[in-house]
Amino acid sequence: MELPGWRSIPPWIVLLISSCVSPAAESHDVDLARQAQSELFAARYQNAADLYQKIVTREPAFADGYYGLVRALLKAHRAGDAYVAAENGLKSAPHTAGALSAAGLANFRRGDVQQAEQNFLDAYKLDRKHPGALNGMALIYAMVSKFKTARALSSEAYEGAPGDPALMLAHANTLKGAEHIAELERVLAIYDPQSEEAHNLRAHIAADRAAGDRVLRRLTNSPQNARIKLFWIFDGPKRKRGLGMRVQLNGRHAVTLLLDTGASGISVSPKTAEKAGLEILTEESSEVKGIGDERPQASLRYLAAEVRVGDIVFADYPVSVFQSARTADFDGLIGADVFQHYLVGIDFLNTDLSLDARSNDQQAASDEPQDPIAPLPGFTQTYRLGDHLNVFTSANDGPPELFLIDSGSSSNLIDTEFARASTSVYRDDRTVIKGVQGKVDHASRALRITLLFAGFRQENTDLIAMSFDKMNDSRGVGIAGILGLPVLEHLKLTIDYRSGTVRFEKKQ
Repeated sequence: MELPGWRSIPPWIVLLISSCVSPAAESHDVDLARQAQSELFAARYQNAADLYQKIVTREPAFADGYYGLVRALLKAHRAGDAYVAAENGLKSAPHTAGALSAAGLANFRRGDVQQAEQNFLDAYKLDRKHPGALNGMALIYAMVSKFKTARALSSEAYEGAPGDPALMLAHANTLKGAEHIAELERVLAIYDPQSEEAHNLRAHIAADRAAGDRVLRRLTNSPQNARIKLFWIFDGPKRKRGLGMRVQLNGRHAVTLLLDTGASGISVSPKTAEKAGLEILTEESSEVKGIGDERPQASLRYLAAEVRVGDIVFADYPVSVFQSARTADFDGLIGADVFQHYLVGIDFLNTDLSLDARSNDQQAASDEPQDPIAPLPGFTQTYRLGDHLNVFTSANDGPPELFLIDSGSSSNLIDTEFARASTSVYRDDRTVIKGVQGKVDHASRALRITLLFAGFRQENTDLIAMSFDKMNDSRGVGIAGILGLPVLEHLKLTIDYRSGTVRFEKKQ
């Protein structure tokens, strides 16, 4: 399940998805172009889309008009319209950086990362200063964990479009202390105060102010290697819900947390936060988004003075607090990324978590973005958004699509439309799918699906199917499914967060 996880996705990476728009000086209708850009930057996306549509209707060869239009449509959660606009841009303004960058954004939202990369690269070759091309390439580099290169490209895009709030936020996260907060406040002044972007940014600023100069997520003892015993959490007498661990908060309250590779950081319920004596940082809330069709819940930001997991101890660890983090079977969630200083090995058969120091990892203590060294033998490249890891997976030997690796999902899941391309799908009103946003309205079943990923093959007589559109709109990228417990419980999963790679090992 996907969680907001305060640290889950570094903001400078998240905002790459929004990208940027280049100045509208080339438009004959300069005033309308400026108005469209103003609406886009203020996060009034529907207004921006309507204005950009007027521009390209009047002036079909205006390439950056399509870029602004596609960006606005995607942010307004109108992906289908964005795909049409991107295709129109390539027809009406071929061989232009603006139209190619628009196509890159559209293909990224589809989940076609390779084609998006090619679009951004072609745009960059035509105009090496085009902010959309630069930021699109930064997005692709971040997906394969090349964060140093991604930041450099994003910074160059910011130099070309310093008034774009998406790039301003990316720039803010290269700053520290008062400079960081000042840049965030500059962005806040651009957003419509009623927008979701403004709401979340106010919470971000308030939490940063309250944290002050404390170094967050600080390892106070870091043994070279550690082993933590896990245990199965059940939903009912026989159904496995996932692996759990005992975690002590503030040296006074022990909780059971579900180990969830599809989540980030630590999340607990308000009652658990109160019992543990966590420090609330701000009354400003952000929203919890993930699987489910109910309204997002409000999430507050707290701080644990100490988090102890076995022999691993953190100081000043941020905790997301929202009601649905807790169930009758566990008190909250802990993402595997909490241990990203180590090689993280999750042995599902032996219910064991191994944390091993990396060899030759001189950069482990650095908080600056780095490009990874060569992956370890046997590891597979993942495509990531923050610390959410995805691998290419094919269904019934069809073209590969992104699937999330999610130990917090008790089922494998597949997108309904993706499944229909290779098999029969029927509605199943008896199956209930729940996530952090409550119940999914419509569940289906896909018959006879064979999943192929990282050299492994898994047969499924039927597979639970649902629409991933809402979740993909929030992420900005299309994923086609989730590899959950039915896959993972037979394996040992080892994650190298530094290189963004994973190893799947069959356990006997």
